[in-house]
Formats: sequence, structure tokens, C-alpha cells
Amino acid sequence: MENLTNQILELKSGKKYFVLRQATYKGTTYFLGAEVTDDGEDFTNEFIFLEKVDGGANFSVKEVSDSQVLEVLAKNIKLDNE
Repeated sequence: MENLTNQILELKSGKKYFVLRQATYKGTTYFLGAEVTDDGEDFTNEFIFLEKVDGGANFSVKEVSDSQVLEVLAKNIKLDNE
């Protein structure tokens, strides 16, 4: 899978997230995203972990809801300034 860091991903709800980090855990790709404003020009204060959902040639993303996966991601995905 190509690296989608610095790209914008959109949820089915229409919310858009700028990908800060990408990681693979147990064969699944995850992203740490920062929500962008409707005009795409700025960030909100919402950060989220997203999971890549394969759909053949295309894919979608959904919010990570598994608390164990969230814990692993939160402990292992670091930003440069940390």
C-alpha cells in the first residue's frame, strides 16, 4: 500500500482528515488523522485513528473503535515533535 501521509481521507459522514501518520498492525493499515475544516484550509482540534477497509481496487476508512487496537496505536504512533 502506498504511503498516504500528508493526504486527506474522507469518511462516509463527510468529515475529512489529514493523515499525520500511517502504520500497519496485524496486517491492517491505520492512520492518525487531524480533522480539517470544511474549506480544507485549517485543522480543527479533533484527532482520530482511522482503519483502512479494503474494497478491491478502492478502499474506504472508518474510525477505529476497538479499545485494544486504540491503546496499541496510541502507544506506538508518535509525532516528530514528541
